[in-house]
Amino acid sequence: MQGTGFGAAQIGIARKRRFWAGPGGLAALILFGTACSASRPDIIQVGPWFPARSVSEVPVFFSREQTLKPWGAIAIIHSAKFPADAGSALERQKKLARKMAAEIGADGIIISEERPRVESRLGVYQEPEVFISALAFKYAAGNPKNSVEFFGKD
Repeated sequence: MQGTGFGAAQIGIARKRRFWAGPGGLAALILFGTACSASRPDIIQVGPWFPARSVSEVPVFFSREQTLKPWGAIAIIHSAKFPADAGSALERQKKLARKMAAEIGADGIIISEERPRVESRLGVYQEPEVFISALAFKYAAGNPKNSVEFFGKD
């Protein structure tokens, strides 16, 4: 027979607490938290970083040929892999890379979509994946804030 009243409510609450308090509940909570958060791209420092600037001040390029002045790299940014058909994830990673470039004072960022090399195996289907690879840079000429020692002389 199912109990009712105050005692039954206390037993129900105790069961709920036990689930979240145990090691299984902690693991479930961690998995839920990581699934809901977007992964932040990795950043590798390859030159000096500068004071932060506004994201709108950091133009996005998609090839080295689009830049008009000499520049030096200050960081390489790589995102995690995600499904190739996830367009919103791709755009979100591009925005994050641009934001990260602004945080380190970059004058611009060159972003490219990369596809990891996959060895095809007979009978095994693998979902196509992509990741973002970006290069944050600082202009070398015509900007008195830049270090001549780092970028060299013209």
